[in-house]
Amino acid sequence: MADVDLATIAGVRRYLANTRFASHTINALTGGFANFTYRIYLNDLFEGKETLVLKHAAPYVAASGGTMALPTERQRFDVEALRLVRKMYADDDVITVPKVHLFDEEAHVMIIDDCGTDTRTLKQLVIDEALPQTVAEEIGTAIGRFLGRVHAWNKDTSFDMDIFSNNEVGKTISILVTYGRLISTLSGRDNIAALADPGLDIPEGKLAVISKLAETRSREMLSATEVLTHGDFWPGNIMVSLRREPEGSTLRLEKLYVLDWELAKAGLRGLDIGQFCAEILLLQRFYASRWEETSTIMRSFLLAYRGGSGSDEELARVAIAHVGAHLVAWTPRVHWGDKEDTRKMVAEGVELLIGGAEGTLAWLEGSLVGNLV
Repeated sequence: MADVDLATIAGVRRYLANTRFASHTINALTGGFANFTYRIYLNDLFEGKETLVLKHAAPYVAASGGTMALPTERQRFDVEALRLVRKMYADDDVITVPKVHLFDEEAHVMIIDDCGTDTRTLKQLVIDEALPQTVAEEIGTAIGRFLGRVHAWNKDTSFDMDIFSNNEVGKTISILVTYGRLISTLSGRDNIAALADPGLDIPEGKLAVISKLAETRSREMLSATEVLTHGDFWPGNIMVSLRREPEGSTLRLEKLYVLDWELAKAGLRGLDIGQFCAEILLLQRFYASRWEETSTIMRSFLLAYRGGSGSDEELARVAIAHVGAHLVAWTPRVHWGDKEDTRKMVAEGVELLIGGAEGTLAWLEGSLVGNLV
């Protein structure tokens, strides 16, 4: 159906009309950036479900209105990763991924389970609600164990890494959005308003260390072949379902879903860890009332991950440096707070980059990823 415009609800309705997924109501979902995503309300139940989610990968970034090209092959990695994780996890696990019901590679459409209208991203949940410490700890622990298992799958003789080793687009994107723009961000070449007037005035010695680290990390990312990584592991890609006990006073964790595996690839473990920790740190700093919850999530996440892999100094160095890279590359480009606070976070990112490259073991142990060592 080459004439169907899946960037519109009308086009999606026409695409689904003569399929088992025909729907009476279709709603566009917000919050995504790369794809067109819809909740479809089925005419007839499918495996007992009233709703599913349809994702369409156009050959461009959806949020760009067609001005930023993005290869559609990204969706194949999303589907393959989701199918792989489903084989590893049972439906009654507290953390899982949506089941893939359709993958139309020609139309670039996938239809997956709906996580539910009552779910929120972990980022939004932390912003919205004061979580009991027991729930925060359970969330962090479940995510840490999950990521540890994903990173260990290459040790299973039945696991075939070939498809993920070949995600060159994913590797290139991950390099460009972080290490590829560290120096241009810090030097002022990117003309970011929050970092101008005055400029940051980072000493040349520190810029040289960061430049060398960026080159080294980029080479490592391109040449990685052994470990499966998510590639975009942050609280915005983790959906949380909570439930209240009958008496209404006790909040419990029901389910966690890890979404958006388009950048799944052979990569560096520390980058998944670092991205998650960086975003939790940003929530902690810009939403001060959530200090306890975010601290608990971070600590339990790192301890649970370490419990599966053991102490690892090099992993911790990569992770803490990536926290720094994420703070530098993303904080001034995504609105978190005012100019002064944004500049403080970028400056902190610089110090974490330097510490990851040159810090002593004692410094590393005292850092926010110290629980890895």
